[in-house]
Amino acid sequence: MKVAFAVTGLGLTGGNRAIVEIANRLYDKGYNVSIVSLSKDNFWSDVKVPIYYAKIPNIFIPLQIAVKAYRLFKHFNLKGIESYSDIMMLAKKLGIRADSIQPLAETIIDLNPDVGIATWYPTAFSVWMSGVVRPLFFMQDFKELVEEVEGNYGIKMFESTLRLKFHFLANSTFTRDLILSYNKDAKVTITGVGVDHKVFHPRKENSIVDSKNKPVIMAIIRGQKLKRGDIAIKALNLINREKPIHAVLVGEDQAIDKLLREIKPEFTYTKFPHVDDETLAKLYSSSEAFIFTSYKESFGLPPLEAMASGTAVITTDCGGNRDYTIDGYNSLVVPPDDPLAIAKATLKVLNDTKLREKLVEGGLETAKMWTWDKVINKFEDAIKGES
Repeated sequence: MKVAFAVTGLGLTGGNRAIVEIANRLYDKGYNVSIVSLSKDNFWSDVKVPIYYAKIPNIFIPLQIAVKAYRLFKHFNLKGIESYSDIMMLAKKLGIRADSIQPLAETIIDLNPDVGIATWYPTAFSVWMSGVVRPLFFMQDFKELVEEVEGNYGIKMFESTLRLKFHFLANSTFTRDLILSYNKDAKVTITGVGVDHKVFHPRKENSIVDSKNKPVIMAIIRGQKLKRGDIAIKALNLINREKPIHAVLVGEDQAIDKLLREIKPEFTYTKFPHVDDETLAKLYSSSEAFIFTSYKESFGLPPLEAMASGTAVITTDCGGNRDYTIDGYNSLVVPPDDPLAIAKATLKVLNDTKLREKLVEGGLETAKMWTWDKVINKFEDAIKGES
């Protein structure tokens, strides 16, 4: 059976991590799997399946020239124009809205899969237009994210996709409820998300961070406002005033540097941009605590990975993580947008060994229940039309 995942690109995001993991595992089970992408920004070294890229229509050659001229005069620090997605994004900066739906749909049609799986709301229209026998939508989107990326225009498109007759595969109860709020008759299966326990587990080897004997606090910093990296830096400053710490900052180098310019760090830190899973797992295990500061998430995988790695978790109540976070059992859960609450909870974990051990134990037990095998079983049922 031929299965095609439709993506806008394969950048380093939690959503793309799930897509790559699912595609690889379906491939391992004998499915003819491919990924159809608008962009060539593939940062995942372990993709086992072929990736096909949408073709740039000739009509956009003048636009390519205009974009190149714009970059020349404005000193844009961006990649070369490698795909239709690059054209689309840069065109938007010029005030021109390029169609991303049709080229992706045409590429899907050329592959002629039995099953098309949308993975981000614009790709839902492409899968629908392609006429695949079985259209699925792996739903990881939510309104706040769409609004940040595309504004009101995106919200209207997003709402429209939720009314299409897909079989929705929701990554959490949060996204399921969102779908049903727009389409009460929608067919929805909650797939959850998994943790690769061969990678994410407690490590006994020495820390890869020289903290000068200070407690290590880890945070993941992304460029999106919803990730609230500013809250993480502010919280780390507050913690450091009470108890000197060393921060491990993982994520986008430019985003980290920008925040550290805006909010002067009072703590020592080490940056780890674009780490692989093995390094990420070692960093979790090297940390006394992991803080997660997102305002909203459709699932929020990092806290679960940290739990699997034997790290105490302090997290905001950000929606999708309600499926696995239990305050006082496997994590300390605080309101979003409150650096003081993050700081107080983290200091409580640092100063109370018994509490930290309890959270670690609860986190390990929780993480055991979240496996990719369970996710793949849900996908297989949907692909075969059995759920």
